[in-house]
Amino acid sequence: MLTTRPLGARKPTHAWNRGVSPQRVVAALSLAAAVVAACSSDKPQPATPTPLPPDAGVDIAEAGVATEADAGETASGPVFFTNDDDAGTTEPQQPAVGEQALDSAIDLAIQTAAPKVAPNMTKEGQTGRATLKEGEHYNMVVTLAPGRCYTFIAFSPPGNVTELDQKLLGVVLAVEAGKASPPDKSMPGLSVMGKGKDAICPISPVPVPYKVDVIAKKGSGRVGVQVYSRSK
Repeated sequence: MLTTRPLGARKPTHAWNRGVSPQRVVAALSLAAAVVAACSSDKPQPATPTPLPPDAGVDIAEAGVATEADAGETASGPVFFTNDDDAGTTEPQQPAVGEQALDSAIDLAIQTAAPKVAPNMTKEGQTGRATLKEGEHYNMVVTLAPGRCYTFIAFSPPGNVTELDQKLLGVVLAVEAGKASPPDKSMPGLSVMGKGKDAICPISPVPVPYKVDVIAKKGSGRVGVQVYSRSK
């Protein structure tokens, strides 16, 4: 005959009822907790890279790292030289020879015209130079002394400005104190202000600054202007 027992009346099955002491159970549980904690703390830590010292003896070429010599094979941009040895393959930059040649031609033409348009006069000061487009102006300030007369010669070589004009203006009031003679058709590019007997002789008893205004009326290119003077 089958005998049944209600679940609520189930007999306890504690370990110490089977002859195991409570102290041994507590010790076993403590050991298990320690093992779980140790396993959870054994996760691998991220590796920290250690930089190599400068003299670590690693050959960059052997390590497969691209060097500056290899960069020329892969780089898509231009290569710039940074030392004298490499720079020897490039040509040194030269000044603009064309501009120097034009200035020499201007000086020669002015010196050639001076005995005719500025007789008995000597060159005074530096030559004013500029590169003008058609319609542009070049201004140069000069100081005219009392007791002297002045001639201003401007020139532009063939293939540059074909017609030049000049004006002499007061610096303060911008009053016109002189203007160029009509262009000389026999010598295109030449402009003379205060030609020959029409030299400009200031009446002021003290030196006075003036502005020389050179205008490129036709054409464009290199221009030079030179002042000549003599005693009154």
